[in-house]
Amino acid sequence: MDWFHCSRCFRQDGARFAITNCGHILCEGCGGSGPCPVCGTTCRYLPISDQMRPEEKVFFKNPVALALKHLAHITQVWQFQTAQAQLLVDLHRDRTRRVQAELDKAREELGERSRELESLRRENEELRRMQVAPKPLGPPGAPPVPQHPRMAGWRSLQKFKDLQHR
Repeated sequence: MDWFHCSRCFRQDGARFAITNCGHILCEGCGGSGPCPVCGTTCRYLPISDQMRPEEKVFFKNPVALALKHLAHITQVWQFQTAQAQLLVDLHRDRTRRVQAELDKAREELGERSRELESLRRENEELRRMQVAPKPLGPPGAPPVPQHPRMAGWRSLQKFKDLQHR
């Protein structure tokens, strides 16, 4: 610690040091009790030793080593949170793919149903036209027989009904 020295005599080694609550470092020869010899304020002295609490020791540690230690921890936290966020993104991406596939299938089915509906509408319109202007095919007085392919069995059905009523 090349920055470490007594704030009064500027001694750097060979003695015990204490720090005051006013922020001055003093060797045992320059301080220890009474007012601070640097600024004159009434203060308390904390001996600088390995018995200090961690929150006090931190002021005497190498700032680069301290920063690297915290950076390593911050990196771990960031990596963990990024991995968790990626899992969530992957989940939503998979759900989106599945929903998109279902939507595409529903659109295809809707297209098929629309084409089927249109075909039935055309057929229905054709049947209506045939009903409005029927062409008699049977004997006079007999009901008209539709010519639509779906109605091919209608004529035999009509004959069967006629036979039942006799």
